[in-house]
Amino acid sequence: MIAEESTGRDGSAPEDWLLNSSDVGLANRSRVLKLLYRTGPLTRAELATRLAVSRATVSAVVQPLIKIGMLVEQDARASGEKGGKPARPLWFGTELRAGAIYLSPDECTAAVVGLDGRIHTSLRMDTSHIDEDRLPETIFAMVTSVLRSEKLLGVCIAYAGTVDWPTGELIANYRRPGTSRIPLASLLREDLGVPVFATHHPRVQAYGDAWMGPGRTLASFGSVFTGEVLGIGIFQDHEVRQGTRGAGGEAGHMVVDMNGDPCACGRRGCWETVATLGWLRERAGEAGLPDPETVTSDRLMCSSEQDHRREDLAKRYANMIGLGLANIEQILGLGTYILHGDVARGGEQLRRWTEDALVMNSPKRDPAPRIILSTDPDHSVIRGCVALVITHVFPSTPRKGGRPVNGSS
Repeated sequence: MIAEESTGRDGSAPEDWLLNSSDVGLANRSRVLKLLYRTGPLTRAELATRLAVSRATVSAVVQPLIKIGMLVEQDARASGEKGGKPARPLWFGTELRAGAIYLSPDECTAAVVGLDGRIHTSLRMDTSHIDEDRLPETIFAMVTSVLRSEKLLGVCIAYAGTVDWPTGELIANYRRPGTSRIPLASLLREDLGVPVFATHHPRVQAYGDAWMGPGRTLASFGSVFTGEVLGIGIFQDHEVRQGTRGAGGEAGHMVVDMNGDPCACGRRGCWETVATLGWLRERAGEAGLPDPETVTSDRLMCSSEQDHRREDLAKRYANMIGLGLANIEQILGLGTYILHGDVARGGEQLRRWTEDALVMNSPKRDPAPRIILSTDPDHSVIRGCVALVITHVFPSTPRKGGRPVNGSS
């Protein structure tokens, strides 16, 4: 689940209470589900071997999941030389699904996703032209048109902006203030009657990387969104991390130059002012590159023109991104950074330049930090919604009081 501070700042800790039998059942089911995501379908015997328990214990853990249709038994495998009853691997069923919503300043995506990560339905709406007073009702109508007829385990909203985790409310989006304070999570809970969770979209992206992407075999990494903005989801010691009430991850607003350019947040010299597409396009115009307002990493790197201006600009861009990542590495020591968005589409050479800047400005230790480019940047957030829903419906570390915040009453 998302690991965070205990409620409030009263000093209480997870050790101040004990797990009851129901908590243990939830935690064990969570462990089985995570293992299946990492490995693919497994029989009860294979689960028992990997988890170092008896087959009877595995059956007791998975039976409630089979009963609600979350897991199903696949066709039997061949019994092999030893004979005996053919084994039937367990995998995710199709009866239950999850709702996924990604709300950015200028568009909203709603999707229905199978628990195996397969996207069944997806609808994307451009919201840039919608008046702000009509925005809440328009988004709600679009989202419910996609989700209302489905049998859902839960819904996750991935917001671009600062989110209050306990309430699921978007506190602030500097690029589109009109999206702030839309009570989408509470409206959907009432309308759909299922748990609805909401958090910062790079955090959801980290779930997608950890459960269904390049982070499945990693203990720690940063999931970094690049492009118009910068943000990071922190996955550390096998858990997605966040601060009190969902704080953290707004890496684009760490100040890297006290006397730098103004940022949309109201401060000066934020990382976003020197390492996003806005900066890249301004520099492209200054360098005299054609159509600077449409410049992206892939356009810079894939051009057939031999133009030193393109290479110089790409190196500067990579250096700025790598420098910011090095600041994060100095504090958290995550070791691996999975890049999504604009830089991920720039290719291997841009990745190497960015990694060089990261290594140069990080502590000198082995192994050196590295950068991985996401091969599925468009679906990581949507699939991460499924993982977040499962994590909170079946928490591996249940919260005191028995219910997760930001889900349902």
